[in-house]
Amino acid sequence: MQMRLAVPDRIPCINPNCRRTASREKYPGATSIICGKCWRAMPDRMRKRWKQLKSRWKKISRAMRKRSTGEATWNLIVNQIDSAWDRLNADIVHYFTASEKPIGIEDFLKDNGIV
Repeated sequence: MQMRLAVPDRIPCINPNCRRTASREKYPGATSIICGKCWRAMPDRMRKRWKQLKSRWKKISRAMRKRSTGEATWNLIVNQIDSAWDRLNADIVHYFTASEKPIGIEDFLKDNGIV
């Protein structure tokens, strides 16, 4: 994995191997972005899930502004969506960092005369 330098006015791509960044002014409050190249490299199922969660978050935030339901209810819903985002972000990072071959497989294959 590449070493990233922390730049205070830039937000890194969610892919740890990508060196692209975005301006903090453009995405206030964000901790990471997905650059266009990494977005296109992701599997369709991840992109669909991203769009689904984004749509749900928009609906929930709109409903929170319009309705005054109990705060505990909104907190529960927001926590569920946040945990779904966290799981998706972890899946995306794993997708970009997981190697196709397990570490050390080359030595194992050579030792057993397979390669």
